[in-house]
Amino acid sequence: MRDPVQTTVRRLGPGDEEVVRRLAEREPQTALLSDDRTIFLAAFQNDDPVGFVFGYELPRRHGDASILFIYELDVDEAFQRRGVATRLMTELARTAKTRGIAEAFVLTEPDNTAANALYESVGGTSSEVVMWDYRYADS
Repeated sequence: MRDPVQTTVRRLGPGDEEVVRRLAEREPQTALLSDDRTIFLAAFQNDDPVGFVFGYELPRRHGDASILFIYELDVDEAFQRRGVATRLMTELARTAKTRGIAEAFVLTEPDNTAANALYESVGGTSSEVVMWDYRYADS
């Protein structure tokens, strides 16, 4: 790890559309900020967003506790390997617990060594799951 960087992390919501735009590589879906089941956290150095983690709370049948699908995690290249992703994942876990979410899952490729090392370092366990992709639109 390079020198750690001091950041603050907070949950984004309505009114943070400009932050989402600054973090996005393409036109972002800012409407998700008003969806209560969306957990969108951003890390800031001063007022500049330097990374984010984004997940969905998925309700489950029979009243079981919700599960969190961690959809995307990204840190600006200049801030990678400086503790930002760890901080985001730690805050995501804290946020999930306060919402009564019992567990989470994230998908990544087996050869994504950086992501796999991060997820293991913050307490994740890998599992052998087969994922099936479906394409419903002609695009």
